[in-house]
Amino acid sequence: MAGPAGASRREVVHIVLTYGLVSVVWILLSDKAVEWMFADPDRRTLVSVLKGWLFVAVTGGLLYGLVWRLLSRVERAHEEQLRALNLLAAVADSSDDAIYAKDREGRYLLFNRAACRMVGKAVEDVLGRDDRAIFPADQAEALMMLGARVMEAGQLETHEKILDTVEGPRIFLATKGPLRNPQGTIYGMFGISRDITARKRIEEALQERDLMFSAVTGYSPSALSLKYPDGRYALANPNVQKIHRRREDEILGRTDFDLFPEENARIFRANDELVMQTRGCHSIEELVPVDGQPRIYMSYIFPVLAKDGTLRYVCRISLDITDRKTAESALQARNEELERFNRAMVGRELDMIELKRQINVLSLELGREPPFQLIPLESGAARDAEAPVP
Repeated sequence: MAGPAGASRREVVHIVLTYGLVSVVWILLSDKAVEWMFADPDRRTLVSVLKGWLFVAVTGGLLYGLVWRLLSRVERAHEEQLRALNLLAAVADSSDDAIYAKDREGRYLLFNRAACRMVGKAVEDVLGRDDRAIFPADQAEALMMLGARVMEAGQLETHEKILDTVEGPRIFLATKGPLRNPQGTIYGMFGISRDITARKRIEEALQERDLMFSAVTGYSPSALSLKYPDGRYALANPNVQKIHRRREDEILGRTDFDLFPEENARIFRANDELVMQTRGCHSIEELVPVDGQPRIYMSYIFPVLAKDGTLRYVCRISLDITDRKTAESALQARNEELERFNRAMVGRELDMIELKRQINVLSLELGREPPFQLIPLESGAARDAEAPVP
């Protein structure tokens, strides 16, 4: 696409050709006309002089008109360029991103307000100078080498860069590309740098949180799962995967009705609905079939709510307590057996005490000393201890 410079050159050529054509036609026709109209040499000389003056006047006027038109077009083109530059400057200054342009030598041609705020310098202190006037030597050298590479390759490049600013080191996502004139010649480069420091910190914090969450879910001794409100699994930790003998991707998106017998699935769904209705945490013992055998799990089921209170997930943390319940049952049975044995022993002891009491009574009736001394034990108890009578 031709620009103002190409249009100006064409106009100059047009003026020269027009002037030459008018001059040739004027000379040929005017000389013939003078020879035809005037036979007297003196008159012919006078008319030739007047003809020359007229030629000067006519061609001067013609040149004035052509040059005026050329200058008008050039001026309009310059005005359009100026408006475009002003518009570009206005757009650049209204952006929160640092926007700049450099020439082939790396000197700044454009430096918007955001860029000035970033480096803490006025625009007049930057324009016409290179990166060495703005950044530390090592950073300036790297930036200038990158700019030279972009202009050499003639292609856009996007990369992350850490630069020193008035706020300290900041991380920027920079897009750089070549500047071309209408003929396609690269005469500089432009750049747009966005401060992504806060975003990178958030990403790092999320990555750290994901790492901690993965560690908790991966190494937890419990079977931990998250379900959507419709019952589809959104997360299944390794212990849940062991229960089903499936990979997580084979569990996600399925419901309990896809993974368990229908009777168990109905119970699990009812417990989930209880949590969704009450929006509270519930501790429930659940029978979970594992390898065809029922296992007892203590499940802590609670809702996971968004900031606006919307229910996002139902979380279930289940711990296999089958062995503990078996041990508790065995211990309870043993305690009951001991209690029965104690009751039998106490009953026998009471019978012996009663027999000794009767012997003492009979001995008194026979006028003898009671052979047994019975000592009452704890108050309120129906038990006595015996001591031989000396």
